[in-house]
Amino acid sequence: MNLGVSEESEVNMPSTVATGDFGPAPPNIDLSDNQNAKLSAPVASVAICGTIAVLLRFFIRIRAKDVKLALDDYLVGLALFFSWGTAISCFLSIPYGNGYHLQALSREEFIIVWKILLAFVMIYATAVTFTKASIVMFYYRIFNLRWMLWIALFLVIGYWITIIVAILVACRPLAYFWLAYTDPLTAEGTCMDVPTFFFANGIAAMLIDVFILCIPIPIIYKLQMPLSQKVAVAGIFLLGGFVCAASICRIVSLDANRSGTDATWTMAAVFIWSSVEPFVGIICACLPVFGPFFRRWWSEIKTMSSRSRQTNNNSTDQPPGTNTWLQKHRPSRNKVPKDSVFSVNGFGCVDEVQLMNDINASRSVRDAASSDHDVEVGDSGGNIMVKQDVDVTWSQFGERRRQT
Repeated sequence: MNLGVSEESEVNMPSTVATGDFGPAPPNIDLSDNQNAKLSAPVASVAICGTIAVLLRFFIRIRAKDVKLALDDYLVGLALFFSWGTAISCFLSIPYGNGYHLQALSREEFIIVWKILLAFVMIYATAVTFTKASIVMFYYRIFNLRWMLWIALFLVIGYWITIIVAILVACRPLAYFWLAYTDPLTAEGTCMDVPTFFFANGIAAMLIDVFILCIPIPIIYKLQMPLSQKVAVAGIFLLGGFVCAASICRIVSLDANRSGTDATWTMAAVFIWSSVEPFVGIICACLPVFGPFFRRWWSEIKTMSSRSRQTNNNSTDQPPGTNTWLQKHRPSRNKVPKDSVFSVNGFGCVDEVQLMNDINASRSVRDAASSDHDVEVGDSGGNIMVKQDVDVTWSQFGERRRQT
């Protein structure tokens, strides 16, 4: 796709007066107005945040011992690549008049903006598809689901195929996509209602986001864990709701573009939110990986504070020499390796995602509890005898006893 112009016509920044290619400027409109700052600053900021999120995710995953990068990690890397494609497309469109009033553009400038828009739609669809697929495969790795995730993957891939095919056949010939604006009287061709199509695919993308967001909720609800822990785990996954908020903002901008007449002015907001949404989705996809890391960091801070208070209490309440003996004989089960933030979870297993072990442990807690007892069935009468060994160990000023 050639985004260039002929040698006779060099494209510069749009004029502050009407070029005449799209008629005179409407009353009370200043053609020097533009949305350059809105097109560059927010998109650049969220792009940097999304890049940092992915780099931190790969750092945590690679640093973890005995953990290999999974499919969801590679998918989020591809999502970042195509998301940068939306950001670059947004930046490239600014010098050619994106964010300016239509009457300030020449035909050549408008054609370039609309060619960028055509490529932008396909890049955007690919970026959000990889992001959603990464989240789905992360669910598969954590929850080991089957049919629900297959449905989600079907919706995600089906959405991408629908967008790509629809945009390529939206206008016949394809050049009519921009000729309908630049040469409406002599150009021949047909086009579907492109603004309405953009609006409809925005709603579809948001509904898929909501469906994916709700997948883990019933599973977390059924887990055998305290309510506070359920809320904490669900909260980590529900942070993905931020991408739904970005999708809603994008739908609002698409609706304004559908009902507007100043194409390049109203399209600027679509470029902005269509660039922001993929990066927000990437950040949300990385949050569950960050959760155990920051939870362990916060837990270590609380542990240090608790030990400090306990030391003060022991120094004032215990008889002389008691605190020294307890510190010497204190069990070492709470000690963790120096790099345990990345490699050792709360259950003593090597894993980069503590959530996985929390969920799996809560599923098997009943089995683990029942395995602590020896059950014998008598030969007569069907009586059941339960034999349980109990070890009780305590200490008081160096004295220890054991009872069976």
